[in-house]
Amino acid sequence: HLNHNDDDADDVCCPCRVYDDFLTAQELQILKNVFESPSCDYWTEHAYAVEPPSPYFSYLIPFQPGNTRSILERLIQKIYQQLLPHFPNLAKATCVEMWAHNRPHASGHQLHFDSDNEGIGGIRNPIISTILYITGNCGGPSLVTDQKLIHKRLAQKGWMSHAKERRLVAFDGKVLHGVIPGKGSSPSLSSPPSSPLSSSPSSSSSSGKRRVTLMLAFWKKIEVREGDGPGAARMFPTDSSWAKQLRQDATQIQDSGSIPRRTRPLSVAPIYETLDGQPWTRQMGMPQYDQVFQGF
Repeated sequence: HLNHNDDDADDVCCPCRVYDDFLTAQELQILKNVFESPSCDYWTEHAYAVEPPSPYFSYLIPFQPGNTRSILERLIQKIYQQLLPHFPNLAKATCVEMWAHNRPHASGHQLHFDSDNEGIGGIRNPIISTILYITGNCGGPSLVTDQKLIHKRLAQKGWMSHAKERRLVAFDGKVLHGVIPGKGSSPSLSSPPSSPLSSSPSSSSSSGKRRVTLMLAFWKKIEVREGDGPGAARMFPTDSSWAKQLRQDATQIQDSGSIPRRTRPLSVAPIYETLDGQPWTRQMGMPQYDQVFQGF
């Protein structure tokens, strides 16, 4: 159970920022065409699965400020310009790592630190990580905490952001974060399509609406990893149909003139508590990873 309040949502120690209406309707629809349906090529080509989970896979896009040639590069540049004043170390970014998730309502994501190659060979964090919500009103909220790997204590504070179409969440790449499982039954798929522009297969053939997110992490330095099949930090492909959609010329994107609206994440404390509802104190020490689970 999480007790929460909004009183310190603007606390200077908050490691995240949230923007609504970040994606235009046209940008959203392009991402839906690539990622929304579980039958889209992006998921089937990687044999993506939630239970049991498929191995992690991601792709790297070289980053240069001002590069807006493709749809994906234009989106990356838009994120960079929005966040640079608040995360000045972004000026050192040379590469962006991209991955995505398409999960059922009740499926969360364990608390974790983003790391190069899943931490193999040592933990190396990105400058920042970002989440773009392609679907909304499904699944639980993203939870960002103030806990870093160097800390010898558990997180004292957290900030939650619920899934909402077109929303951007950005946070310090060094902090612990995850996804709380959705409460109750899965939302209905009976609602009408979000846009008449849709040209992708409908996801309504599945048993429930999905929580679909696209992640883009900005790195000062990260190496491309060669290998057969999906894996971490692969070179962004040129021949896959889903990649071709994201590589389309950005000139077809119309500037809507809309301005993203900053919104407050929901401040949460305590983050950890015992099974009988008592806050986890420093005197209790650090629990083993498999002793911790997350939920409301």
